[in-house]
Amino acid sequence: MKKLIALVVVAAFLSVGVVAFAAPTAPAGELIVTPMMKSDKKAPVKFSHEKHAVGVPDCKTCHHTWDGKSAMEKCSKCHTGRKSGDKPNIKNAMHNSCKKCHKDRKAAGKPAGPTSCKKCHKK
Repeated sequence: MKKLIALVVVAAFLSVGVVAFAAPTAPAGELIVTPMMKSDKKAPVKFSHEKHAVGVPDCKTCHHTWDGKSAMEKCSKCHTGRKSGDKPNIKNAMHNSCKKCHKDRKAAGKPAGPTSCKKCHKK
């Protein structure tokens, strides 16, 4: 019985190790989201991808079109400066995703990022 338990523990550690090494790594340091609209007068947004990667359990939460294998593409590839078909422009896409997530986490009593303009767009 002890050998079986030891075997299960070793298998669990190996499984966790394989998943950890296979998972994509988040970029280190602060990322800067530059103004994306010609009319956008606000300062760029700086955020830590590392902190977001820890707080968000699945990369697809933010990178919703990523297949889990190929390189991730910039949001602006599909979300251009203008409304294109059923896709919101880049500014609205970021606000709908980032700001909404922060508000939802705050409402759920979880650690959350800022939701006001000046707290994200610091000069």
